[in-house]
Amino acid sequence: MNWLILTLLPYLAFFMTVWIRMQGNSGRVSAGGEKALNEKLFLSVLIPVRNEAGNIRNLLSALAAQSLDSSLFEIIIIDDGSIDESSGILLSPAPADPAYKLIQTEGLGKKKALALGMEQSRGNYIVSTDGDCRVHADWLKNIYSLILEERPDMIIGPVDIINTGSLLNSLVQLEFLSLQAVTEVFARRGRPVLCNGANLCFSNPGAGAYKEMVKEHINTGDDIFLMESFKRQGKIIAWTDLPGSMVYTLGPDTVGEFLRQRIRWSSKSISYTDPALAAISALVFLTGMVISLSVMAAIIIPALWLLPGLMYMIKSIPDILILSTMASGRDKKRLLYLFIPAQLLYPFYILAAGLGGIVKGLFSLRQDK
Repeated sequence: MNWLILTLLPYLAFFMTVWIRMQGNSGRVSAGGEKALNEKLFLSVLIPVRNEAGNIRNLLSALAAQSLDSSLFEIIIIDDGSIDESSGILLSPAPADPAYKLIQTEGLGKKKALALGMEQSRGNYIVSTDGDCRVHADWLKNIYSLILEERPDMIIGPVDIINTGSLLNSLVQLEFLSLQAVTEVFARRGRPVLCNGANLCFSNPGAGAYKEMVKEHINTGDDIFLMESFKRQGKIIAWTDLPGSMVYTLGPDTVGEFLRQRIRWSSKSISYTDPALAAISALVFLTGMVISLSVMAAIIIPALWLLPGLMYMIKSIPDILILSTMASGRDKKRLLYLFIPAQLLYPFYILAAGLGGIVKGLFSLRQDK
């Protein structure tokens, strides 16, 4: 069965390539210049909210402190059927809150909520984030400057997990660093495979076109499907990591919430149309599956323990290099002490989340027919 070790070579080759490209750190990044446009540039910031009473005030405070002239953007919040105190907070803004338009719905889902906000937006560019996020004072200014400088059709920005100090939160932060590494490496070259709706800007396609682009019938994946659509159309997609461009978001609070989130994310994989994204997803899933099965086989036949041991070693080479580079860049080296336990658990988590996502995705598609 030692030939199974060869199945990890594609994983090793791909992620070593990702790490090597991280060293160059080159690609499309805003230089912060400001060139004149023939038409007026205006941003519409869309924020879908559902049960964010404990977080929305922090985001409002951050938006009130934006360094971009307030005449150059509008804020539209879509309260999508909140059952906590979110509605009360949004209906009674504090004096220090920024001006915003509030739209209330009855639980349409994120994609329909965003489309509804788009219908009432005035911007030729849409900026999206989530109700539990925190943004820097220069967030919108950086986006505005990049549009003026390069005229991209989509801007992908970095996202990080807010540190809450718990063990689960630390593990989530560590895993998220790897996702952000892949996001950044490909987005810098204008050929993204991942993005995050917590920090995304795109030229306004109109609500009707947006619904088609994000595959409204699928419950999740508004960001990825939109990115895929822009790529198919040959649109210009840029990456920005100017100081102040980072958006911070909360991670899952419990293991159950974490697994549900990851299953929800993986459920859209069966609907990917981007060959690169589909190939990377399959590579990660199959690697996790092979390692998990080798461990299970070794439990039954102890003489086989060398096999999963070698597999873990091969997988760990690119993983530790990528995570070390990302952790250094984001001042999170403290997370690396969790690398070994995270590596041991990761294949089983990937297998469980992948299988759960496939089942969920197929079931959702069947329901939609």
